[in-house]
Amino acid sequence: MSKGVRTGLIGGAIIALIYIVLLWIKFTFLSYSPFVFYLSNFVSYLLIICCFVFLALQHRRALGGYAEIKDLFQPIFIAILFAELAYFIFTFVYLNYVKPNFFEGYEQAMIAFAHEREMPKEALDKQVEMVRGQAEASRDFWLLFKGVLLRWIVVDSIFGIIIAFLLRKRTPQQLMDSVLKKQQF
Repeated sequence: MSKGVRTGLIGGAIIALIYIVLLWIKFTFLSYSPFVFYLSNFVSYLLIICCFVFLALQHRRALGGYAEIKDLFQPIFIAILFAELAYFIFTFVYLNYVKPNFFEGYEQAMIAFAHEREMPKEALDKQVEMVRGQAEASRDFWLLFKGVLLRWIVVDSIFGIIIAFLLRKRTPQQLMDSVLKKQQF
């Protein structure tokens, strides 16, 4: 097993656990307000992206401080698969078996939030319809699988490629070779 695969498996398991804890906190304690709930989505996603950066830095250090994009992306991609699979499984199990009435409570919190902000009835109706659509989608295994897992693997992979690109570091020999190659043309 290569260093990249091993780093990805270990890092992916750790990031998946972090993701599960963040999801549990969000679903359990932060759904009292739509603003807080969506802010927690943003903050937790940034934390996961930071975990991917940390993983890439760790892997680059394990490779002696030098790594190409493909060397850094491999463990990130494996960690992405673990993290998004954990997100999918936890969300499906939590919303269907642990707390199946989550969306009813969240809908009530949204209605209270809208009344506090004096949101127009049309906008409130649109938000309530969106929450009910999310509730319905969370009960359908394959819809959730396609909508969440596959989409977020692609989005996370784009961030993973960006991270690998920004953190790549070539050896002095690789830099010299690229300079010489440019001079030949």
